[in-house]
Amino acid sequence: MKFSIEKSALQNLLQKSNKVIPSRLTLPILSCALFETKKDSLTVRTTDLEIALIQNLSIEKSTDGKIAIPIKSILEITNEMPDGTLEFDISDIGKVKIISEYGQYTIMGKPPEEFPSIPAVEKPKETTLQAEELSDIIDNTYYAVSRDEMKPALQGVLFQIEDNSIGAVATDGHRLVKIQKNNAKIKGQTGSVIIPAKFLSLIRPQLDKEKEVTLIVGENNIQVSLNGTTISSRIIKERFPDYESVIPKENNKKIVVNKEELLHSVKRVSIFSNRSTKQITLNVEKNTILITTEDPENITTGNETIPCTYEEEKISIGYNAQYLKEVLNHQKSEELQIKLKSSVTAGIILPIENKKDEELITLLMPIRLGD
Repeated sequence: MKFSIEKSALQNLLQKSNKVIPSRLTLPILSCALFETKKDSLTVRTTDLEIALIQNLSIEKSTDGKIAIPIKSILEITNEMPDGTLEFDISDIGKVKIISEYGQYTIMGKPPEEFPSIPAVEKPKETTLQAEELSDIIDNTYYAVSRDEMKPALQGVLFQIEDNSIGAVATDGHRLVKIQKNNAKIKGQTGSVIIPAKFLSLIRPQLDKEKEVTLIVGENNIQVSLNGTTISSRIIKERFPDYESVIPKENNKKIVVNKEELLHSVKRVSIFSNRSTKQITLNVEKNTILITTEDPENITTGNETIPCTYEEEKISIGYNAQYLKEVLNHQKSEELQIKLKSSVTAGIILPIENKKDEELITLLMPIRLGD
């Protein structure tokens, strides 16, 4: 098996492939990428058994064959190479020789038969969306997805696709984001599906180059093809929580505040918060917010006052500063409305200026003051 490839093209391919490699290997072969050459075309596959990434590139001087190559080794040497052509020569026993104008390097490959097969999408149904709308949904929800393996239903984004609208919800139990896009341009099948966060993170960089994207959803898997790359994943079959029941309906204390002023104030004050709880307190009274924190263990305090619009009775509410910063960072509106009820009720954060045909609501759970 032989082929020649430009270093920059291989490097770009390997950097994408490496994102699929699991941090904890359940099988040694999962540390490899499967290289297959056929008629001057190279196909490279990586998988963590949940997600699979398949990339295709044109190559030169190739002979047909397959080999699994440890991706860390080949990526490290490729990163150190200057631009130019690399030649690969793989022996019958799997010894991979990489030849450049500077020298030769050898890696031992593994039998391609050990590499897991990529599951087919059974009973596929196609849904075509606008790439811009899908990328905006990912940008608004991805940060709120749970990373807790004990909560599999929350490790993805719930998509609810109808004839002319897309709804998406993500939550980790501390914050919740719901975005609704009305008058969306949708073709094909409708329905609900929980899409894993890792799949969404892999397709997101590709969406800027597309006008439309077609999702192929089967009974257990989802797949998309973008720019010569095919990404497939298991869908999450767990039941998503009843998120509507946790959205407060009686938050009648309304604060209007400049997003950047609040965000930068929270960033500064939170430097002095306890590193474990990261707790800060928002003390809101007539047209002002006093942001405070205290860490008795390290004898540090911080406080700042910023203006707002507020006419109700005084209220104090505690938040995890990290969660609050992430929520504020993902708000596009210059001004925000924060709706509160009490110091133990989830706060609702809404943009003052919504995009046309879009509704965005964010919930943030408080930290009980004094804890």
